[in-house]
Amino acid sequence: MMLILFRKLFSSSVRSHATVWRPAVFTLLVGGVSYTASGVYAAEHKLSQVQVSRKDNLISKIRRWWSNVGAVNRFSITMISLNSLVFLLWRVAPMYRLMDKYFISSISSKSSLPLLLSAFSHTEVWHLGLNMLVLWSFTPALMRTLEDMDSSISSWPYYLTGGTFASMVGYYSKVFKKLPIGSLGASGALMAVVSMVVFNNPDSVVYLIFLPFVPIPASWALGGVVALDAIGVIRGWQFFDHAGHLGGVLFAVLYQWWLHKVCSNIHLKSAVGWFKARSKTNS
Repeated sequence: MMLILFRKLFSSSVRSHATVWRPAVFTLLVGGVSYTASGVYAAEHKLSQVQVSRKDNLISKIRRWWSNVGAVNRFSITMISLNSLVFLLWRVAPMYRLMDKYFISSISSKSSLPLLLSAFSHTEVWHLGLNMLVLWSFTPALMRTLEDMDSSISSWPYYLTGGTFASMVGYYSKVFKKLPIGSLGASGALMAVVSMVVFNNPDSVVYLIFLPFVPIPASWALGGVVALDAIGVIRGWQFFDHAGHLGGVLFAVLYQWWLHKVCSNIHLKSAVGWFKARSKTNS
């Protein structure tokens, strides 16, 4: 299937080789930069703990407060704030052209940035609210799951890379079907989050927003969503980016299978390298 897809992409007269490969290269770049940055952040956090303990100024107090908030709340608050900020920017008329250019993923886009930025983009209140509710609900389980794989890596590089990967899959699906439509929203990244949690907690239950009193096995719920998205891709439904949703699931599969080892290695090497460099500078 993948070979057929790429043959069609390469044979299309409207897509250049650079355009075909650009989303894949950008996705790899986002993943590499994210896990490198997470390593640098981990090293800086360890160094700052020593420095903060020696100071008692306002910045140090803010750092201590933010640290005491807890990793789960820090991740949830940061991601919900970023999504909410982008939602508000859509309401600012002078910003509309910029938002349309960089915060909607489309095959007509000349930039790869929308693959990442569209995962933070919502134009409808119900879309934003529903996605942020899912994010808030699954973040604790996601962090526990990722910590079981590697306790030193935080959740945000997984979220950013998963969201970009999902957008990439949606992009190639649009190219394959020649659909000049855009997509936006955190659903692809959230499918990567939910899938990772369910893969590692298959016996857990979830409660749907319209059936809040009926516990549903998480594996059944995820299977139903995947089946619905598969039907949507086959039948060409365009209300949701069904291919992007499946891309999020695929990312979780790859991460569970072997990608977490690659990401952990990138994180560890960048953390050790940065810590040694900074230690020499401070000595």
